[in-house]
Amino acid sequence: MPTTTDRRPRRGLPVGAAAAALAGWLGVTALTALAVQPETVVALGNPAALAAADDGALVSAGRAYLVIRPAAPGAVRRLYAGGAWLVLPAPGTGCLGAR
Repeated sequence: MPTTTDRRPRRGLPVGAAAAALAGWLGVTALTALAVQPETVVALGNPAALAAADDGALVSAGRAYLVIRPAAPGAVRRLYAGGAWLVLPAPGTGCLGAR
């Protein structure tokens, strides 16, 4: 008969470790966008302000994001200067990665 002093081993990944892994992945991906000029980027922030920051080709936009093909090198830095919270390389260029 188990008592209150008996402890069961915890199963699964602790929430803190999962949050740290997600934050680390986002950080590495954001740094990659700065180091490598991606063909298409997703910028989180005010879409109107972000569109004014870079005059690249607009792929998609929503209430708090903008997907853009940068016009020239340095677009990631321009997007951050224009108010982006986070800029990440986009995995595809539009719906389901179709070109």
